[in-house]
Amino acid sequence: MTAPRWTSDPEHITAALQRGKWIVTPWEHLGPDNDPARWQTALRELCEHTDIDPLFIDIRRRSLTVVVNAALPVPDEEEIHDSIAFVEQRRFTGHPIR
Repeated sequence: MTAPRWTSDPEHITAALQRGKWIVTPWEHLGPDNDPARWQTALRELCEHTDIDPLFIDIRRRSLTVVVNAALPVPDEEEIHDSIAFVEQRRFTGHPIR
C-alpha cells in the first residue's frame, strides 16, 4: 500500500486513477456540502474526458468511498480493509493524512 493522502479534488483523483492508483475518500472531505452523489457526478464527468471508467464503492457505515479505475485490477480485500482501518484510525486520533 502506498502512503495515503487526503484528497477529494476530482482532478487529483483523475490523475491518480490514470497512474493506476485507487482512492479511499472520507465523506467529510468531499467539499462544502459533503455530498457523495454530487462529488461522484463531478468526478465521473471529468473522467469522461480522460478515458477513465471510475468504479465507486460506497461504504456507508464508514462514510467512505473507494474509487478505482474499472479498466485496471481492483485492489484485493485486504488492501481495502487496511486502507479503511488507516483512515478510521486517523479520524479517531485526529492526526491528518498528508
